Amino acid sequence: MTQPVAEPKLAVNINEDYCSCCSICGSLCPYDAITRDAEGDKMVLDIEKCQVCGICYSACPAKAIDTIYYDCDSLLKYLVKVKPQYKSDSLVVMCKGSAPDFSEVGKLFGVSDFIPLSIPCVGRLSEEILLQAIATGMKKICILACDEDYCRFDRGSPLTGRRILALNRMLEQLGYGKDAVTLKRNSLKVKVDKDLCIACGDCVFYCPYDAPTLESVEGISFDLDACRGCGLCVSLCPSFALDLENWERERISKLIPQLLAEVKPPKILVFRCQWAVYPPLNGDMSPNIRTIDLPCAGRVDAVHVLEALQNGADGIMVVACSEDDCKQEGVSAKAEHVVARIKEKLDQIGLGERLNFASVSPRYPGQVEEAIGQFRQKIEAIGSKREAK
Repeated sequence: MTQPVAEPKLAVNINEDYCSCCSICGSLCPYDAITRDAEGDKMVLDIEKCQVCGICYSACPAKAIDTIYYDCDSLLKYLVKVKPQYKSDSLVVMCKGSAPDFSEVGKLFGVSDFIPLSIPCVGRLSEEILLQAIATGMKKICILACDEDYCRFDRGSPLTGRRILALNRMLEQLGYGKDAVTLKRNSLKVKVDKDLCIACGDCVFYCPYDAPTLESVEGISFDLDACRGCGLCVSLCPSFALDLENWERERISKLIPQLLAEVKPPKILVFRCQWAVYPPLNGDMSPNIRTIDLPCAGRVDAVHVLEALQNGADGIMVVACSEDDCKQEGVSAKAEHVVARIKEKLDQIGLGERLNFASVSPRYPGQVEEAIGQFRQKIEAIGSKREAK
């Protein structure tokens, strides 16, 4: 007897029993993933269009939308759990697109000790979450959003600005001061060392945003307003003349041996696009696997792949969005081509099987774990063959 195929678990769902069909979710969705049905009596989610930004979740007045990523309960439980660890009553919430880590974020807000919280888009922060954070004892809340025209989810950053403006007005009336919640914006850009530039034009050819221009005398110049920080040009630059703010080549190089020293064989290092995977807040991970988040899979650098192998990695995996889901104008497809080229070089020295590329989506929880699990089995099989010889 054939067993029925289980439906995949979805990251976002609409609870029809709670939904009043107010259409707020549909009006705010940047991807037109939520619409009213033909009869007009319910809201319908097209999961294939959904990008799991969380804007609909944060905006639903009836709490009819459920998400498994960074919902109100999990965020508040995280804050309660880590507050004693950080010994701080200041909270800094950062959009992944505005900075990869908190090393420089504190300076932007003038705080040295704070509780860090990194999420895919600050647009998923509802007023309820911020108010409950204040109720738990947070005396200072700072939010770092992307520039409005840089937001990977189109409406997340602008929506957050309006929410915080309204929330601060209410909190001021309640005696919390004029700016109880501080909002700042930031976006990361490419950096150019013109002394190293050889004016080859690769960045001009590959950039999806037409940010670089090849000048006849000065070499390459960048329109930083056009740059979206994908890092593709950095990974393809043959003269190491380009780097990406906060994702500098040296910074990633230092991370590689540190992470690989923590894990047990088979050691697997995963370079993942930060938009393809939404990791748990508690940071749980396999004893064999460590990850490095990238602004896009296009930032994968052949140098870092080689450094991982030199530092004992048994397998290296690149996790990206699909081309349709890519938040960087199709850079994911170009990244797959880059990885394929690196793999061809590794094949020549018998190491090609130790590099793998996978496309996943956060809308289907468990996809990335399945892909990494299959790769791990492959790496273990390679190791067994080597030992048998």
